[in-house]
Amino acid sequence: MRPKLELMRTFFTTIFLLIVGLVSAQTTQPWQPDADGDGLINAEDMLQFLTVFNTQWGPDMTVACDYQGTEFETLFADLLNGNAQLDSLYFAFSIYDSAEVFLPECPEPVTLFNLVERSGTITSFERLTLPDGRMTVTSGEEVDGHYVFFDLRYNPEFAVYSIEFGDAAIVAESAPFFDGLWHYANDHIGLPFPSSWYLDDLGIHFPSYDGTLDEYGDFQFVPFWSVPVAGQTGE
Repeated sequence: MRPKLELMRTFFTTIFLLIVGLVSAQTTQPWQPDADGDGLINAEDMLQFLTVFNTQWGPDMTVACDYQGTEFETLFADLLNGNAQLDSLYFAFSIYDSAEVFLPECPEPVTLFNLVERSGTITSFERLTLPDGRMTVTSGEEVDGHYVFFDLRYNPEFAVYSIEFGDAAIVAESAPFFDGLWHYANDHIGLPFPSSWYLDDLGIHFPSYDGTLDEYGDFQFVPFWSVPVAGQTGE
């Protein structure tokens, strides 16, 4: 019985190897330098290589994107890619809040109200690509004695678009109001942008995160940029 068992085992092993060989023969393999399969890399193999010399290797990364974005989406991308330069940004805001505080002369808390109105122009922007691949158009300078910044950022790993404005004057002039906040910011993943993110003659429009400065008043951001190639400016 054992010789018969061994014979059957050999038979099935042979069938298995034959099937594996057929599957391998039908599978597209990576580039093989031994083009004629004679076990040698020689002139015949080089002739086969010359038939594809100076052609695209791997995926073609030069294919242009044909997405037709909104005016704001296009500006955002142009600023990050260097096709446009942000020359300055006018900002203005009016925020209002109330808070209960204790005064030295009063045993009970009193309600105080605070209105902060401010405007100015940020005049210095820099375009950077960080070591981890994130792209940003960033700023930071003093306007009337307080630090102000406005940043556009993009994370290519997750396609996250970010806008952030900050003004230290909100904290300096308004504590304990506005919950100590001094940023107006939001993120969005991917394109297209939501309808609440847009650009018009009054500037850049986007809502802030829920529960932040957006609930305290109105903000305005008016960009002024130039296009290096055409030498034109826009608003």
